[in-house]
Amino acid sequence: MIGTFTKNTLITFITRVLTAIFGILITIVIARVLGPEGQGIYSLAILLPTTLLLFTIFGLNVSSIFYIGRKKYSPQEVFGQNVLYSFFLGILTILIGLLIIFFFSDRFFPGVERVYLFLALFLIPFNLFFALISSILLGMQEIKKYNFISFLQVLFFLLFVLIFILGFHFGVTVTILAQTLSFVLAGVVLFFVVKKEVGSLIFKLNKNYFKDAISYGLKNYLGGVLNFLHYRIDMFLINLFLNPLAVGFYYVAVRLAESIWLVSQSAATILFPKVAAETDGQRLKHFTPLVCRNILFITFLIAIILFIFSNFLITVFYSEEFSDSVRPFQILLIGTLFIAGWTILANDIGGRGKPMINTYVSAFSVVLNIILNIVWIPKWGIEGAALATAVSYFAVFIITVFVYTRISGNRMIDVIFPQKSDLALYKSIFLFLRGKTKTI
Repeated sequence: MIGTFTKNTLITFITRVLTAIFGILITIVIARVLGPEGQGIYSLAILLPTTLLLFTIFGLNVSSIFYIGRKKYSPQEVFGQNVLYSFFLGILTILIGLLIIFFFSDRFFPGVERVYLFLALFLIPFNLFFALISSILLGMQEIKKYNFISFLQVLFFLLFVLIFILGFHFGVTVTILAQTLSFVLAGVVLFFVVKKEVGSLIFKLNKNYFKDAISYGLKNYLGGVLNFLHYRIDMFLINLFLNPLAVGFYYVAVRLAESIWLVSQSAATILFPKVAAETDGQRLKHFTPLVCRNILFITFLIAIILFIFSNFLITVFYSEEFSDSVRPFQILLIGTLFIAGWTILANDIGGRGKPMINTYVSAFSVVLNIILNIVWIPKWGIEGAALATAVSYFAVFIITVFVYTRISGNRMIDVIFPQKSDLALYKSIFLFLRGKTKTI
């Protein structure tokens, strides 16, 4: 289990590094052309469909991974169901979005023109389809194909952004269009890749699967909503207390800080289906702490390097206009270290079939995050928002470590701090990368 996981994690990590590099290139191009205020408006506009989808997907993507991993439903069944769900849920989500724009846009999105919010709604059906269908690949543990499709979507986005810059007037409208087209093309490729992988799709509503998927999905659903709010509620609040310009500065800081999640997200992407399918509790007991403590160690090293060169990274790549993003970025780096560890443990807990535990912990952290943002944004601006996020990340990590150790029977020290025995793992990875061995 560890050998396969590590090889898959390395492959996933390399793919995600490339994806992140392209993603950062996109943000650099957009930020330089749109400027801080345009960047803020664009970020707020796409926040609408992203938030809506989180509320209307009902955790069905996570259910797909869980039930395919447990082999309760075949990939063919889930494939057909998810195609149907993406159609109907897409229509429902767009209708909700229209209602929000017509009646509440001035309240929730001050400073953002309605036309941008309307355009952002086009992202919904394609983003939903992408999320539901790609989850089938994760459930089947086809990690390479999942990584390829994810990378392809970002590559398409970058290409469209560059094409539109060279051939058209570049602005918020064209940026949203470029992102939509990237999901359209990547979704087409995804459909045929999954269809080839599963062989066929059962295009008939399965009431039993719907009942099970909703039941398990809803347990993850609230947790997913809370996690997203934890990550993005500060952008809403910054816009409410300040303006889109401040959101533009903060978004750049957040985008760069989240880049160090590469290692933890790569591991977590594979960990959840592995845990869901694992039947040997003893192997699982030793496996997750090994992953968690080493992810924390690697993330810590990356965070130190980025902290030292933070001013250089932002002012050189994004321009001096974004110098106000430096301090929030440095503060957020501290918080992302803790969220990296939380990502691993939360996926272990969810894979054990206990997603409600993550929901309770996330609920506490979101409330804490909102309270601190409301108090600190008016006082310290976007630096206050960054500090509120960092503190809430620390809180969610500490609570989750405590809960996980109670469930697994592990010691806290084994979960957080590297051990001498881990050196053998690093040696194996080094030899694997040099081609000296085919296993880890």
